Amino acid sequence: MKTKNRILFKTALLSISLVLTSASAVSAIIPMMLNQLSGVSSSLIESVVTIPSFTMMLFVLLSGPISSRLGKKNTVMFGLLLVLAGGILPMFTTNITWILALRLVLGAGLGMFNSLAVSLISDFFEGDERAQLVGFQSAVQGLGTSFATFVAGQLALIDWQFAFLCYAITLPIALLFFIVVPEPERDNNLLLPSTETDSRRGGVSLPVLGLSAVLFMFMTFIMIVYTKTGIMISEKNMSNAEFLGTALTLFSLSSMVAGFLFGKIYTWFRNFAPFVSSLLTAAGFVLLWLSQSVTMVTIAMLIIGFSFALFIPYIFTTLTKIVPKGSETISISIAMVGSNLGAFASPYVIKVVGTLFGDASASFSFLVSSILFTVAAFICLGIAIKGKTGRDQAAILEG
Repeated sequence: MKTKNRILFKTALLSISLVLTSASAVSAIIPMMLNQLSGVSSSLIESVVTIPSFTMMLFVLLSGPISSRLGKKNTVMFGLLLVLAGGILPMFTTNITWILALRLVLGAGLGMFNSLAVSLISDFFEGDERAQLVGFQSAVQGLGTSFATFVAGQLALIDWQFAFLCYAITLPIALLFFIVVPEPERDNNLLLPSTETDSRRGGVSLPVLGLSAVLFMFMTFIMIVYTKTGIMISEKNMSNAEFLGTALTLFSLSSMVAGFLFGKIYTWFRNFAPFVSSLLTAAGFVLLWLSQSVTMVTIAMLIIGFSFALFIPYIFTTLTKIVPKGSETISISIAMVGSNLGAFASPYVIKVVGTLFGDASASFSFLVSSILFTVAAFICLGIAIKGKTGRDQAAILEG
């Protein structure tokens, strides 16, 4: 790939990933909204954080056909404009219906260029340089989430509505991308409907649906870190509650660090990695349940952010191994649907669980999550042991 200024080009290409996972950036305002918007249910207010996942899920699937018609650059630009509008405009209203509608617009924008953030790198770069940039892309996502969460937390100290201004970063990103990045050359093969082609190759299989269901369940319960932590701090009247924004930033940073270290950790633990990840996540939720200070809350969030972030890449790595060649795209899209649907459904599932057990407190939701991840850890352990035994027996027979 030849460009006049390669560093500027790479910066422009990677910059769109800064906002890709920023839907949760305004999590710190949940308790503030609960105090001000009387008469609005907590699950509805918590949806301010999770509802973008719904339209994000839909537009992840639609982005391929849309980019085939509009071109990749125009699709990214359209998505960035939706993020800018859906991200900032909620600061001008206290009507929960309008806020949720605009958050749906935000999710649609993010979904439009979610997969393009990676595919554009493949369009312009090859070999080791491409692999390096894909790694940077993942790190930039974490960096962007951390930055947006921190900025939103600081702005919320002025007024909770100001927190939505954190999405203003989308404007310089859109301008930089528009000026620097050209439309890549089209590959006619990409104009074929990928879902139809991949389905014929067996991408939509039972294991794929199973892993998608696992992601749905795990994301449902991991999202309560964003939606319930601030509420728990209020319930327990903890001092220094304003530190929540910084704690959420550290949560995102620990996830980013885990992403960097996943390759090394995977070589250490192999198929036991999900067991270690789930057990540490369960331990983090136990600490969160028992927390009596913001310091303990922050430590718990660091543990959960690091450990759970190891689980997601393992799922997607496994997914690419078990599906037939050529079915990776549709399989990953289905898994992303499960993940986003779980994030979207989280407040409502947690509300049902609280109603069933007669305890709607935030602390109880953390206890439920700790139990779920403990059970998951031992299921993962059983699967890993069974897999190791099977390989050992095969090795003996071959010997």
